[in-house]
This record gives sequence, structure tokens and C-alpha cells, in this order.
Amino acid sequence: MQINSTHTYLISVHPRWASTFFLSHNPKSIELRKGSFGASLKPGDRIAIYATLPTAEVIGIVRFVKRESLAVDRLWRASEQGKLAKVSRQQFDAYYCNQESGIGVWVEAAELFPSPIALSKLRQNWGHRWQPPQQIQQLTPEQISALNIDR
Repeated sequence: MQINSTHTYLISVHPRWASTFFLSHNPKSIELRKGSFGASLKPGDRIAIYATLPTAEVIGIVRFVKRESLAVDRLWRASEQGKLAKVSRQQFDAYYCNQESGIGVWVEAAELFPSPIALSKLRQNWGHRWQPPQQIQQLTPEQISALNIDR
């Protein structure tokens, strides 16, 4: 019996930044968040990327590497002055305004889906009242199967 200790999660990301995970050259490798985001993530877990409105599609998947809670100035340096997160200093400062610390979620192995999965299809499979997560959602085996990402 093989025990699979990895999980698959879904996060919502603004389309402007969601697509940068899947750049062919120098893709985004750090997702910046606040609070306790991703505390249950373990190395090797997969994260499906849902690009929010107006895109409203799951566009691909990445593999979780590590999560660090850092003082904002240290997080800026860890993100190589925003290069790894694909943000400018102004965007970074605006996001972390009045915050002492932030969360860096390092990812790798981005895989863009050949056909994105629309919100309407997600609701068709997961229930018409299903809403994309505000933060992060662990997917059930049934949800993973419906996305056809159970490989």
C-alpha cells in the first residue's frame, strides 16, 4: 500500500500575477501573502492556481517548496527585491502597508493547463454555490478528480 502524503490546494490569485507563475522565462517563484496563509502546506504539496475575475479559471498548478513568515524588509530581500514575486517596490509596499511581517510561499515546477477550467465548470462539478477560496482551500480527492489533475 502506497501512502501519498502530499495534498492539493487551491488558491485565488489576481490574473495579473497568476499568469506570471507560467512564464517560459524566469517565472514567478514566490507568492506573497499575509496572516497565517498556507500554514498547513508541506513540501511537495500541489497548489492549483485560480485566476480571479475577469478570468475566473483554474489555469495551472505549481509545487510547494517552502513557506516563511518574515519581517517585511526581510521578505523584500528574500524575494530578490520583488523579482521572484514579479512585483515592484511600490506594489510590495502598498500590499504590506501597516504590516510588520508577511508570508513568502516558494513554489516550483509550474505546469500551465492546456485548457483552463472555468468557474462555471468548477460549479458544475463541485456545486452551483461553490465559491473560490479567499485564502486557500484543500481539495478533496473528488475535487482533484473533477479537475483531472490526479496524476
